Amino acid sequence: MKFVMFSKHLDMLGLSLRELGETIADIGFDGVDLTVRPGGRVEPEQVDDKLPEAVAGLAQFGLEVPLITTSIDGPQAPYAEDIFATAAECDIPALKLGYWTLQDPMQLWTCFEAARVKLTGLQSMALDYGVTANIHIHSGPYLSANPAVVQMLLEDMDPRAVGAYIDSGHMFIEGGYDGWRQGMVMLAPYTNLVALKGYSWAVTTDGAGKHTVQRQMLGFEEAQQDWRQIFTLLKNFGYDGTVSLHSEYGDLNRDGLVEQTRRDLTFIKRIVTDVEAG
Repeated sequence: MKFVMFSKHLDMLGLSLRELGETIADIGFDGVDLTVRPGGRVEPEQVDDKLPEAVAGLAQFGLEVPLITTSIDGPQAPYAEDIFATAAECDIPALKLGYWTLQDPMQLWTCFEAARVKLTGLQSMALDYGVTANIHIHSGPYLSANPAVVQMLLEDMDPRAVGAYIDSGHMFIEGGYDGWRQGMVMLAPYTNLVALKGYSWAVTTDGAGKHTVQRQMLGFEEAQQDWRQIFTLLKNFGYDGTVSLHSEYGDLNRDGLVEQTRRDLTFIKRIVTDVEAG
């Protein structure tokens, strides 16, 4: 497996490209999941120049860019073709798509049909450029919150072109007991990318004694997810691709975030070694 760090969390701290490369390499990653979207490391309108520059800069630290995170939600999205074309020129094999929001659950099937049409167009673009377009599982009011819906979206699509980007944290939030595991099985034939984050459930109590269940970001060792089961399933599926770690620790400063990410990566590598050993 190839372990990469999602650049969003360091981008938000204002690191230069050199600082980004130094930091991620020092933590021990193989590469970077680079943001190419509004407000990201690379702005979409600058992708022609800035993405090759970023890839070359990170390569100086021995880091690959096997994945970029975009806001592309269809073939007509701003700069969509420029992003696909430049990714291909940079030998980046995969990108994460943007989201189809679902504020009104009664619009599920309308949103679904519209997304299928967009995916058909994205499939053609992905095949033309040799860069896979991947739907990220995301909890909340998104069409891709439910792995079963994502499986239906991908049905009859060309797996060389479009696929699934499964996410341990978001899948746990939406399917805490066994839905996450069933979702992994359903999406196994389509899985091109894997994201890890330490989402867990927490109960809070207000001054009136009312209990509320909310999602909470924890370090990987403290999180409620069954990491051993996750990697056992990936092993059974024959998955050996890119794994992106998401360090969404908004309460930590730069040093704290880096050290927590280092602990997360060390922990996950130990889990993988144990699973591989049987």
